[in-house]
Amino acid sequence: MKTRVRKRFVHTAILGILGLLVLIRCNDAASKPQVSESIPEIDKNREAKLLTAFFGLDNALPKRAKRLYRNAPGQDGMPLVFSHELEPNTLQASDFEVTTQNGTKFQVEGATLLPANEEFELRTVLLIGEYGNYPDNPPTSVKIVGDLLSRTKHNFKGESIAVIPLEDGPILSYAEYFTYDENYPYVEKGRGCDCPKKKTKMVVRTVWAGGVRAINGDELGSSELNDFEVTLLRGKDTLLVRPYRFADLDDNDNNIDLCLKETGIPILVKVNENRVIDPRGDANPKTHIEVVSRW
Repeated sequence: MKTRVRKRFVHTAILGILGLLVLIRCNDAASKPQVSESIPEIDKNREAKLLTAFFGLDNALPKRAKRLYRNAPGQDGMPLVFSHELEPNTLQASDFEVTTQNGTKFQVEGATLLPANEEFELRTVLLIGEYGNYPDNPPTSVKIVGDLLSRTKHNFKGESIAVIPLEDGPILSYAEYFTYDENYPYVEKGRGCDCPKKKTKMVVRTVWAGGVRAINGDELGSSELNDFEVTLLRGKDTLLVRPYRFADLDDNDNNIDLCLKETGIPILVKVNENRVIDPRGDANPKTHIEVVSRW
């Protein structure tokens, strides 16, 4: 059963990526990172760091992925998640070096912000190339060797992190909360659309170590809502709530929005085990992460 779900998810994810690329061919601007006009002031004083590196696919990017990157078929895929949005003009494949279990160092062939390239999403980089093979000599660490800047001008050069192994399931890498105002780039319908404005009091954006879907390979839906728990701070009290809906779906990235009807300050989000899978079909462990404010 797991193999069947895995094949279905990989096929669906690639079709989604290709659908995005068809749109890109009609509108070249869609392929460019959508940089917000403002940078959250709080980011200027918050520690900037590399949060996760996830060995997502080993020699498994299919032929159709060449529309994403010309040499992608048959190569490895490794998403990296950063605490801050990146300055797109500073991103180059040569910024990264991957070290494997036996000490071999690999240069990265391709690096892209796709598909998580919407406003306020520019914190995930997908590395495409060859980084060793599982289980004999898998990648164990990633290092930033070039001048890769955040939008707040922090230079990530010199930072390194251990790689989450191929057989492990996806975990939460980052989470932030925000509300909709007149300046928010609201998307009412279609791929990646936002929470319903009238019903939603607060949004918690979760960023996973890699792209995720429900355990059955479909988009997250009502069956998974009770497995996501948000701790809200309300004055001196804490309140445990669950989202009434998921948003930012069907765009094949690693961002999932939790729509809340309650007010308060979200401080923690937890997800039960075996509720989402990565493109290989590996299920998540029980995972949690602190929630920070966007503003």
